[in-house]
Amino acid sequence: MAQPSEASMSNYEALPTAPERRGAIRAVLLAAGVGDRLRPFTDHHPKCLVEVGQRSLLAHHLDLLSQIPEISDLVIVVGYLEDQIRDAVAAWQRQAERPFEVGFEVNPEFRKGSILSLHTARTHLVDSDTVIMDADVLYPRELMERLVRAPHANCFLIDETCVPSGEEMMVCVKGGRALHIARSREPSTQSGWDLAGEGVGFFRLDRHDSVRLVAIMDAMIADGLDRVEYEAALDRFMKEKVAGYVPCGDLPWTEIDFAEDVERAVNEVFPAILAAGLTL
Repeated sequence: MAQPSEASMSNYEALPTAPERRGAIRAVLLAAGVGDRLRPFTDHHPKCLVEVGQRSLLAHHLDLLSQIPEISDLVIVVGYLEDQIRDAVAAWQRQAERPFEVGFEVNPEFRKGSILSLHTARTHLVDSDTVIMDADVLYPRELMERLVRAPHANCFLIDETCVPSGEEMMVCVKGGRALHIARSREPSTQSGWDLAGEGVGFFRLDRHDSVRLVAIMDAMIADGLDRVEYEAALDRFMKEKVAGYVPCGDLPWTEIDFAEDVERAVNEVFPAILAAGLTL
């Protein structure tokens, strides 16, 4: 994998910086999808309730986000089997050591593209800085802290150690700026970049730029593009608004889409997080 050049790093460091504010970033967790690739588990449960280390992915999210002072609250976009997610949050809140506000938005068209889930949360994007999050990721708290404490108002986490297999959502960088996001099987991700790495599935969005992202989603949905992934809207957005990136290939994490991903999370990633002394 190509490494960023000195020139690109210089430009990267010159990107606009986010204001230093504590407790001012809202987390938006996209958990509405069916998770077809993880059947038969998802025949009866939403994907975010997969258990790793005797806790669900959702509980791990709640544990970590509630401990990060920069995160003000959480909004979960639900759809498929939403009652199970609501019940799991309520159970977590009964046992939580500190108050943490969790709200919900419902995407009734959850069988279509994830762009509709992000669009469902649009009002939350425009009144606060946000971190847009896929719900199917296992990661240590240090990874999220790296994102919310990055100096860039719009920012991706990129695993620069990724060896592409075709399924990864790759974030491509040139001149220090994240300019393209697409599956690694797409030829557009495979050459001509200073750096191309797997996106973790989390994106930090400046509230001042969020209006443009919402407008892009409005236009795409009006054009009938309601079955695409929300990253298609981010790809258009980052052509217009500056987005930086933070490398995270030194930290253990995984996205869970298939049964083998669950095995890797349980047998490799979770033990690696614990062995490194990182926080779950």
